Amino acid sequence: MGSRYQQATTLHIIIFLLVIHLVTGQYKIISPDNPVIGVIGKGVILPCQLKVNIIPERLSVQWIFTGDSPKIDVTTYDGKNTYNPVREDYAYQGRTNFFQSEFKKGNLSLHLKNVVLSDKGKYTCSVFYENWYDEVVVDLHVAAKSDESSVFLDGHVGQGISLTCKSQGWFPEPQIVWLNSTGQTRKEKVTTQAMKTSSGVFDVVSSMTLEPGSDKEVSCRVVNNLLNAMCESRVLISDVFFPSTSPWMTACLVILCLNIAVIAAVGYKLNSSFTQSRKAATSESRDHLERLKAEQDFWEARSHAVPITVNADCQVLELQVPGAPDVGSNMSEPAVLNAASTVPVLVGKEGFSAGKHYWEVEVGQQQDWVLGVLRKTGRPKEEGFLPGEHYWALHRSQGDIFSSEGDHQIAKRQMSDSVIGVHVDLEEGQVSFYEAKQMGIMVSMPLRLGKDPAEKFYPFLSKKEGEHTPAIHPVLIPVPLKLH
Repeated sequence: MGSRYQQATTLHIIIFLLVIHLVTGQYKIISPDNPVIGVIGKGVILPCQLKVNIIPERLSVQWIFTGDSPKIDVTTYDGKNTYNPVREDYAYQGRTNFFQSEFKKGNLSLHLKNVVLSDKGKYTCSVFYENWYDEVVVDLHVAAKSDESSVFLDGHVGQGISLTCKSQGWFPEPQIVWLNSTGQTRKEKVTTQAMKTSSGVFDVVSSMTLEPGSDKEVSCRVVNNLLNAMCESRVLISDVFFPSTSPWMTACLVILCLNIAVIAAVGYKLNSSFTQSRKAATSESRDHLERLKAEQDFWEARSHAVPITVNADCQVLELQVPGAPDVGSNMSEPAVLNAASTVPVLVGKEGFSAGKHYWEVEVGQQQDWVLGVLRKTGRPKEEGFLPGEHYWALHRSQGDIFSSEGDHQIAKRQMSDSVIGVHVDLEEGQVSFYEAKQMGIMVSMPLRLGKDPAEKFYPFLSKKEGEHTPAIHPVLIPVPLKLH
């Protein structure tokens, strides 16, 4: 009797083990070979492939997230319906779905939409069927890539030119490489900073100084090694931007030295009997030297040329202009200011907070116009910008040119040039206006720099309806090379 009971028990155990073996041999989840990489803002598929010939209807799947926080039940499929846990802080609500049409093929993968930085972590795919259970862990890495980078000319550093490369929206922190025209890494010293934003991605800024005589084609390449992706910008720097290699600067210095030598020779050889003629010659030479110095200053200012574009919409500037003199009045006396009047102006799209910047405006033969630079420390008022201390300008009225100082003192000046150059020097704190064709300075005005870190200076010029409007005159600037 006992022997028969023992035999029956043994047979049941053997059958049970065989069933378990058959079930476990029939179902198997294929593990992914590598971590999955998701791009921020885009969708990603977390793989979970069941190796089986026929999928039972009562099969259920559960996805669980494990990251820095406690485990989160992402979503569940019970064989008929999909469930998402309802929580106030639920981060996956509306962002997940299964490929139900692929269930018959064993595809239990999860589609995660609109990937965010906090999605980084491990995801467990758990599969249940009666007494069988198996799971696989998918490791999700998160990355981000910017679509563009930009190279800017910051100004002169000694005899070289400072270049800055900027790009935004990277994760993880990218690498910046400066290249020459042959694609080789440049040997100049590079300074790079990466700033982590509130959203967790990185903005990068890198700077280098291009010295005279070096390869003038410069490329800035930003690389994301996790995505094996990059973006690149190139510029070609002309020799005219290097102070030591400028042909105008060299010519002016040579002429200046020759004139000094001539003056010294004339002064040495002339005796006291020709005192009057010597004074005349010295005065003429001095005027000539001053003219050469003025041209040299003009070309130095013009070497800081930058591209200028203005907004199409007009803004309003309150401007005090001189009134017409009374009949019989002394024309040499300062003009009397009228009450402030509003003038429609076009304002530059980008402002300057540091460095030196130059641009030119073509005014033609117009009798009335205004142009210059204005300061903004915040949002402008609805009716326009504050007068006086917030703008520095030249204003032409009835054929005469006036310069506005900070306290509205007006200096009257005749003018015949049709192109005006404007040079804003935020290092020395002054703005200068030039007769571009005559290569001479018209007037310089001091800038009162505030302590507001958001303070910027914007180019502006007048706008007239139905009449010719002053236009930005093209000046030679570096042209970016397009990538192929």
